[in-house]
Amino acid sequence: MRQILFGLFGITVAFLLIAGCLGVGEQPQNVTNETNETPPPPPVKVPSFTITSPGQGETVLIQGDTGDITLLISTQNLLLKQPGGVAKNGEGHFKITVDNGNPLTVSTKTYVLSGMTVGEHTVKVELYNNDRTSYSPSISKQVTFNVEKEKPAEYIPQEYTVSIEDFAYDPADITVKVGDSVTWDNTGAYPRSATCFINGKQVFDTTVLGPGKSATIKMVETMECEYYSVTHVAMKGHITVESNGSETN
Repeated sequence: MRQILFGLFGITVAFLLIAGCLGVGEQPQNVTNETNETPPPPPVKVPSFTITSPGQGETVLIQGDTGDITLLISTQNLLLKQPGGVAKNGEGHFKITVDNGNPLTVSTKTYVLSGMTVGEHTVKVELYNNDRTSYSPSISKQVTFNVEKEKPAEYIPQEYTVSIEDFAYDPADITVKVGDSVTWDNTGAYPRSATCFINGKQVFDTTVLGPGKSATIKMVETMECEYYSVTHVAMKGHITVESNGSETN
């Protein structure tokens, strides 16, 4: 009997040891990856801008001694507003200074620089807050450019013909430009001329042309003249010579 009890006891102990090794009866533990970390704040977008026109070192042409030049600005992360209110990142207006003059307040990306003269000019553009204070650190750009007077296009001279009839010029009134040529062609039966005097000074003269003859005169200066024929002074014509818009004739 004792042997039987010892045998049962040994079987029980062995079962318990095996169960312990296999983890029988253990309760599963919950596993989680949750954390309490705060996500990082989004990056701050810094406003910026560039001067797109005129370009650095660019030569800008104007038609007269003074002219208007358009300043073009491109922006990034920036809302332009009229001055007023509290400072807010990403908002503001520009202060534009031309050749160390008085700053101009501008809230647009396009601004016309009026009355620019021939020569070198420097324009500085700085970004300001809504409350009229400068951004810190300062956000500014500067461009230096040249202004030159535009040369007029080369004029192409024209040719005109006036018929000298017996007692009239056809056309009787003609307008040409400096550099143009006018040919007087005697289509009548009498000798005639086309002679111009202004304030007692002879400006041009075809000399007397017989029937079928002609003479060509190039106009070299602006003027307005009532010309006539020396062989028949009552026969008159009118010519106006205008500038051709070119500096050289």
